[in-house]
Amino acid sequence: MKLEVNKEVKEFPNSVCPEPLVSVIIQTYQHAAFITECIEGVLKQRVNFNYEIIIGEDNSDDGTREICTEYAEKFPNLIRLFLHHRENVIFLNNAPSGRFNLLYILSKANGKYIAFCEGDDYWTDTNKLQKQVDFLETNPDYVGCFHNTEERYQEGDRASFLYCNYKKAQSIGFKELSFSNRVPTCSIVFLKKYIENLPGWFYKMPMGDWALHLFNTQYGDYWYIPHVMGVHRLTTSSVWALQNHKNNVQKVQCAYDQLIDGFSDIPKMVACLKKGKKRFKLHHKYPMIAKINSYVKLFFKRVN
Repeated sequence: MKLEVNKEVKEFPNSVCPEPLVSVIIQTYQHAAFITECIEGVLKQRVNFNYEIIIGEDNSDDGTREICTEYAEKFPNLIRLFLHHRENVIFLNNAPSGRFNLLYILSKANGKYIAFCEGDDYWTDTNKLQKQVDFLETNPDYVGCFHNTEERYQEGDRASFLYCNYKKAQSIGFKELSFSNRVPTCSIVFLKKYIENLPGWFYKMPMGDWALHLFNTQYGDYWYIPHVMGVHRLTTSSVWALQNHKNNVQKVQCAYDQLIDGFSDIPKMVACLKKGKKRFKLHHKYPMIAKINSYVKLFFKRVN
């Protein structure tokens, strides 16, 4: 599906390495308070390969654009900055989204691998990219690699927590992801080649990151590294976190329907998604029954 451009996107005139191994995607809008920490976390990466930083700035009015421009001017051999316009915004569920920004900058990536770090998140391990790329380069059967993150509340004094509850390194595939999105967005590094022609249904998915991981894992599994190497901020302005629970539940159910339709020509994946949808509905309609079922499964797993 071709991306419709209503107003030409301006690219900052930098000369970056034409054949980087990794393209780091930073999607940002109204992140003036956070974007510096995000970009600095990427710049501090210690690697033995070339990489590019692609920033998509969605026409913020809080100073984010000016900060991104300053960094593009300071690092002309590393940062590619794309300045967007609100005329190109794709609406999802009658609300403006960052989907055009994401799809556009993905299409501009030149790396073999794609890494994500949204503008209000940041990386805490300077060896993060090297660790993930080393794994993927030596394990070509995997399409991606992710790690644990700290989920940090930006407002109030609530304690932070870890996104993943996996105790050890392991494979995570389509089946596991069909139950829920188990991949922190700022943790993923994946092969670019499989997303060069995303299907039309992806353009309207309410949760783009989850859909992207499901699309990727039809070609192979992700590998999970049980180390915390980044921070995902939970803010009241987030698209998902801390938003109305009832509305989020409806979005997930809608997403399942769209995914089932999107994967309709792959029966085994439709079966996984239908099972995931059923499990999701049970959990949110009858939470106590779902909890009892999880204890029963854990008991039999230990017995066997």
